[in-house]
Amino acid sequence: MLTTRLTSLVLLVLLAPATSFAQVVTPDSPLPRLLAERKVLTRQYAEANAQRHGLLGLSNKPSKKDLQDVVDALQGIVNKDEQIVAALNETAAQAQTTAAQLQTTTTTLQNTGRDDRNLTAQRLSELQDEQQNLQERLRQATDKQRTLEADLHEAQQGRTVRDGLVVALALACAGLVFWRRRR
Repeated sequence: MLTTRLTSLVLLVLLAPATSFAQVVTPDSPLPRLLAERKVLTRQYAEANAQRHGLLGLSNKPSKKDLQDVVDALQGIVNKDEQIVAALNETAAQAQTTAAQLQTTTTTLQNTGRDDRNLTAQRLSELQDEQQNLQERLRQATDKQRTLEADLHEAQQGRTVRDGLVVALALACAGLVFWRRRR
């Protein structure tokens, strides 16, 4: 009875970490096979513990062979438990390695993301500066165009006045020529 409780307690202690590694157990993991083998060994232990081949079969006490079978079954369970612990340790080491790789990848991605954000912010700043420069050039070109239009308008008005004076002088000359001939 005590050994059954002890076996159940050992099984519970050994299986508790296995449930925390349930996410890490892969299809090729030896844990399910080892646990099934342990279950068979536990059944064999229960059968061996139930045997009572006492002296001439008259007593209800186990014989030396019965006790040896119980010890052998318990040794098989202990050996299987050691294999399970080794598999759990290997799984834990793989999980730690995977976690370290994920952490490295995460750090790399964070650094790359930060670098990309910085580069994008820098490029955006450059484009904004270029846009401001282009807007300033456009404003200057517009001002220059207005100045040139004003100069052109003044020149056209000056030409109109000059043309008017030329026409007036031409008429005055023509009038003088006619006046002189008439006289």
